[in-house]
Amino acid sequence: MDKQRRKALQLLGASPLLLAAATPPERFVVSYNDDYAPYSYIDSATSTSRVLGILPDVLDPILNELNGLVPSNVGLPWRRAQMMVQQGLAEALCTFASDERKQYALFHSVPVVQLQPHLFFNAYHLRRAELERIKTRDELKAFYLVDQKGNQWAEQVLKDFQHVEWTPGHDAIFRMVMATRGDVHISLSPIVTKWRLRKLGILQEIVSIPAPYIAPSVPFHLGIRKDHPRAAEILGHIDEVLRVPATQRRIEDVVRRYA
Repeated sequence: MDKQRRKALQLLGASPLLLAAATPPERFVVSYNDDYAPYSYIDSATSTSRVLGILPDVLDPILNELNGLVPSNVGLPWRRAQMMVQQGLAEALCTFASDERKQYALFHSVPVVQLQPHLFFNAYHLRRAELERIKTRDELKAFYLVDQKGNQWAEQVLKDFQHVEWTPGHDAIFRMVMATRGDVHISLSPIVTKWRLRKLGILQEIVSIPAPYIAPSVPFHLGIRKDHPRAAEILGHIDEVLRVPATQRRIEDVVRRYA
């Protein structure tokens, strides 16, 4: 909107919503991990690049309520997805609010979803009984962990662990666990890991047990780049909607549908 028209509307007492409506809609790009099913993924069996999963199913209706925004999703390898927001090529991402991500993005308060960390290890591991008895972080430190480089949650939470092998991708984690080149993987979500194990055809060969001593839950929030002019407004709207009980019931329904 040109300055003269905006000034005229302000003099007439136009509301902020009217001003927003008079401005051409802004494309609001959310950058998702393209391989984190069922939270966000692109179906390789189809020719479409549409982002599927729990996170877009939850966030799209909330973002669509905002005047002057046209939400758009893009699915990319996770490092690139984060870089898009960091470099201002996308507006937002939905993930764990790590210290590094907080340097370039603002996050709202109410979690979109909360993930529950689990241990995953080879069902035929020679020390399986010990792994199943683990109740503390210190007990887990006796084993070699395997995780994905760039995860940031693991890099931040496990920084006091001496024995962690970092891999370039999720599938490499389970190849190492199956080959006993690593003892155990801490997954943020059993839903995510079991989805991947089914895809790899090794679901019955991996044991999963809860690991609340690492973290009782890991919240995911939408993070918007700090220089976005409407970041505070959008994040405030998301928190307001997420506090409504009906929204939480809808999220539970979405998660059940995928799980």
